[in-house]
Amino acid sequence: MANDANAQTTTVIGWHHDPDAAFAQARAAAKPVFLYWGAGWCPPCNRLKAAVLSQPGFAALAPSFVPLHIDGDAAGAQRAADRLHLRSYPTLVLYRPDGAEITRLPCELAGPRFLEMLQLALTAPFTAAQSLRDALSGQRALSADEWRLLAYYSWDTDEGQLLAGRDLAATLAALRDACTGPEPALRLAWHALHAGACANEHDGLEMLLRTLAEPHTVLAHVDLVTDYAVDLVRALTAPQSEQRMALTSAWSVALQRLESSEALDPADQLAALRVRVRMARLGSPVAGLNALLRERVASVLAGAQDAALRHHVINTAAGAFVDAGLQGDADALLRAALPGSHAPFYFMHNLAAVAKKRGDMAAMLDWYQQAWEQASGPATRLQWGATFLLALVDATPDDAARIGRLAAALVSEVDGMTDANCRRNGTQLARMLNKLSALNGSTEQVEKLKQGLLIRVNE
Repeated sequence: MANDANAQTTTVIGWHHDPDAAFAQARAAAKPVFLYWGAGWCPPCNRLKAAVLSQPGFAALAPSFVPLHIDGDAAGAQRAADRLHLRSYPTLVLYRPDGAEITRLPCELAGPRFLEMLQLALTAPFTAAQSLRDALSGQRALSADEWRLLAYYSWDTDEGQLLAGRDLAATLAALRDACTGPEPALRLAWHALHAGACANEHDGLEMLLRTLAEPHTVLAHVDLVTDYAVDLVRALTAPQSEQRMALTSAWSVALQRLESSEALDPADQLAALRVRVRMARLGSPVAGLNALLRERVASVLAGAQDAALRHHVINTAAGAFVDAGLQGDADALLRAALPGSHAPFYFMHNLAAVAKKRGDMAAMLDWYQQAWEQASGPATRLQWGATFLLALVDATPDDAARIGRLAAALVSEVDGMTDANCRRNGTQLARMLNKLSALNGSTEQVEKLKQGLLIRVNE
């Protein structure tokens, strides 16, 4: 999908878009392949473009590898994703010239830390799979760099490639216990705790409180501190308990430091503020937090002129407003963003969610319909159409005419796709089929869509 941010990236890096051609060049040049799998509307993808892929540090590393960018809406992209085991946007994989995966890298890292891990992976003598095997078997002692790459592996986009059938929580706990370096051991401990591998609640709380009290450590693992916050607080503490008050308070202090850290860019500072808003709702309210949020959103938006960065910031800001209970602010921000956005249909989905929160089901469905009608790209249109269909059936199951019209349109979309049953597309087919199978009463159009979905799912 073409957009300003993508154009900016491709002027710096000579991206390949054909996997076969990229791997052929990699074999000929004896270079690894760096794969970026993403979509133009995806906020984390846009953050990645702005914070990493368009930066001089990435361009400096680019001669060391063959860069491959597969857009999820490109022709044959979802079929390629089946072969390469890709699903979540974005997924970042480094391959050896022969196609063996070296590692998968997390997109959430701050720019300098991401480049540090990429550089480490480019010179790694072992793949992550080899390191994992030896770490679990005790066959040999891993180097400090191997432990770091395992600790910074993108476990949430693994798609079974490194785990290979192993249980995630048990694997992370085993790595945590075997790791000899303090920094990777701590990171693995956080991963293990989030995956549910905690010996007891007290040990988990103590580790979190100890980490949150160390500013340098919080900054080093800012992605975990922000991404895992809500899940861990809910998992380890009961509402209104003394433990919850202590944990949310400690977390808020750590987040407040991140909000003003010069080591983070303004967009990541705003993301930390969003999590602090959520901590306030989980624990105890913070006076003046809503006013601070409005002020910071205005400030960060004023400086976010790059299209990719602005897309990411608007998404973060709207989410923060909703988390703070400021649905009106979120609605106004998103509406104002539509005319200048390279992916307005994405923000229409957000507007539908805001309408749902205020109980306006008619507006919710109207926004979903507009998003579906304006979406571009085959995989995106299928995903947006499926989301609209599910919302329509849930909200107005008796509106046979509207459901039928959408079903008829989706039949045409699915019939025109060559990879409708592949990867993310296949997920959308299954979502629609499950929903329609439970629908009481049907129409000719719905039955035709169900039959078409069944055929495609079983291809």
